[in-house]
Amino acid sequence: MKTLLTVITLLFAASLHAQTAPGQNSTGQGGQQQQQGQADEPTRDGLWDGRFSGGNYVVRCNSIIALSKHEYISDGVARVVEVNLTLNSAQVVRFYFLEPYKPETGSSTVGAGTAALERAKGMFEQAAGRVSPELTTPKVVKNYPASTHSHTVEFVLKEEARLNAMFQSLERGFRTGQGRVWKE
Repeated sequence: MKTLLTVITLLFAASLHAQTAPGQNSTGQGGQQQQQGQADEPTRDGLWDGRFSGGNYVVRCNSIIALSKHEYISDGVARVVEVNLTLNSAQVVRFYFLEPYKPETGSSTVGAGTAALERAKGMFEQAAGRVSPELTTPKVVKNYPASTHSHTVEFVLKEEARLNAMFQSLERGFRTGQGRVWKE
């Protein structure tokens, strides 16, 4: 009987420890460095809860009408990979990753522009990193009232792999209706 009680106590203690794993606080929000296995957790509430360095986004999985992911070149200088959610709402939700566009073939003018953009980006990141690591975190930029995205919620992710993982998490929630907590 004592052995059974000891085993139950150890299992309960292990369960509590797993719920507050290292890198998480009591609210369940982890630090910036999440292990891949901890970045997408199922929940029972039917909500997809995205936790980003630039904020949070929560949506009911069964209210997602459509989900898309596509890639395009913006103004000939940036490659954009974008994920869009369509909801029964006037609000648009957009998640994206961007990087300087590097044409495989093309004019030397485009190549020179890309090289200049890369150099400027490198110099900015080097200088900003000396002041504060947070300055090199990409941010969404909106120019009101001229911005065409005034009714758009936007999040920019620093790594394309994280955007792909987020899309997979959203797709699982969309297909199953099961909630998820996804952490950048």
